[in-house]
Amino acid sequence: MKVITGLRRSGKTYLVKKLYPDWLAANGVPEENIVYLALDRISNAGYRNPLMMAEYLRNKISERTGRCYVIIDEIQFSVPVDNPALPVNVRTEENRLTFYDVLLDLMDDCDLYVTGSNSKMLSKDILSGFRDRGREIRAHPLSFAEYYRSAGGDRRDAWTEYLHHGGMPMTLLFDDRPSKDSYLKELLSETYVKDIVEHNGIRDSGDLMRLLEVMASCSACLTNPTNIANTYPGKTMSRNTVDRYIGFFRDAFLLEESKRFDIRGRKIINGQQKYYFEDLGLMNAVLNFREMKIRVLIENAVYNELITRGYSVDTGRVDYRKRIGGANMTVTLETDFVVNRSFERFYIQVAEGIDDPGKLEQEEASLLRIRDGFGKMILVNTDVPKHYTENGICIMSILDFMLDRDCLERI
Repeated sequence: MKVITGLRRSGKTYLVKKLYPDWLAANGVPEENIVYLALDRISNAGYRNPLMMAEYLRNKISERTGRCYVIIDEIQFSVPVDNPALPVNVRTEENRLTFYDVLLDLMDDCDLYVTGSNSKMLSKDILSGFRDRGREIRAHPLSFAEYYRSAGGDRRDAWTEYLHHGGMPMTLLFDDRPSKDSYLKELLSETYVKDIVEHNGIRDSGDLMRLLEVMASCSACLTNPTNIANTYPGKTMSRNTVDRYIGFFRDAFLLEESKRFDIRGRKIINGQQKYYFEDLGLMNAVLNFREMKIRVLIENAVYNELITRGYSVDTGRVDYRKRIGGANMTVTLETDFVVNRSFERFYIQVAEGIDDPGKLEQEEASLLRIRDGFGKMILVNTDVPKHYTENGICIMSILDFMLDRDCLERI
């Protein structure tokens, strides 16, 4: 079972309705053996019932000769139903029929693909729901390299535009900033917020939007639900409600969480974390495109890039002892990213530049106190050639990093 998850309007439907069927056809699969069912279409609303979906797909498969490829788009629209084979007095929520039952029944007879825009229904349940027979494929908005291949022109101009409008594919179809702004704001309110409100039964969408504004304002900052509740307008939202709503944002793929990692102690530190937006354009739309700090935007962009490359990313902390005012004190330094994939690890700092006196020393400070042999890098938002400091730390332009997918393996 291949489960394609990710933010709505990030390209999942285009992948499974256009790109993949075209590839199958080019490799000799008859068009009639590709069965596509979009559950977000009102004309297919009846198939949101798992029993009707099963009957429809079984009929389609039985009419074909050879292997069938079944693609179900936006599977989260499916709703559980009572099992009619069970007596009424023993029917419970636990034994209702779901899309998992339908897909498990079909798996041996066809090649199955589903897309979904809600991680709570899908990615967290894949292994249990599909009984270890599922694999998640995560779709993201366009990376800067993908965006630049389409946008072209001067790469610095493209980078400025990317930091403002992000990588939602449809933004490339608009020629002017006001049109892109309007598209992203409408997408935010009419798609994502409405989805979250309807899916989770929220009564006041205003509270949800105000919290999202707070999350955008504190993006890339260490925080937690308690701190956020204390800064919420009017302090009218409890810590538990903030935590629950952040969960809704993460389930909808709007937000990602980066945990804090004690590098020397080699353990996750609970209590504080950073939140990053899956798309910069949507984050800016939340704030009505008010000017954001460049430092926040570039850190968010680098985080997203690392995630799309398949790394897990934590926020690093380095503690060391220092004598201050005649007393030994513990000093804490932050490392923007602790990046892991299999046996690989890298430590990365993100900076607007290192030309000002003392800036390089400031950015190197935490990296120099990490005593292992893994690669260390400072990414700067200026056009500098890749080079190494006398301490062996790699300095690289963020643009070169964003356009070279394999650069980390060469530091």
